[in-house]
Amino acid sequence: MTLEQVAIKYNINTNSLNAKDDALKVSVKSIQFLVKELERKKVDPNLVTQLKKLGSFLHDVSESTVG
Repeated sequence: MTLEQVAIKYNINTNSLNAKDDALKVSVKSIQFLVKELERKKVDPNLVTQLKKLGSFLHDVSESTVG
């Protein structure tokens, strides 16, 4: 599957998904949105913490270099 096909499948602007690294950035933004909604709805704090941790991991991976 090409990145364009992935973008279409998940209803993401194809211009926002030019490289695999972009997918990480889209994921981080989605997780940040979900965290805000879960906090607003006062969902289990442990779930929110784990989601934040996942978002931080993806962000760190997207900003990292090899070596």
